[in-house]
Amino acid sequence: MDHAINSLEPFIKVTFSYEFLLEWQSGKYKKYSECPSYEELKALIDASNIMRKYLGWEPLSIKSMLEEVKNDKR
Repeated sequence: MDHAINSLEPFIKVTFSYEFLLEWQSGKYKKYSECPSYEELKALIDASNIMRKYLGWEPLSIKSMLEEVKNDKR
């Protein structure tokens, strides 16, 4: 099962880093769901989280991913 999660990770990282994050940081949007790439990112995260839950792993969230970026910049 972990190989399926690992297969999704590059898609999640690219969608988050090169689409969603840039849209969110532009300041044009008040809610995550207003970003054009939100639905794609959410679908990828939801798919990964189903398997993560089965394996007892911590789930991913957009909020936690944004916090990680914020903490890395400090």
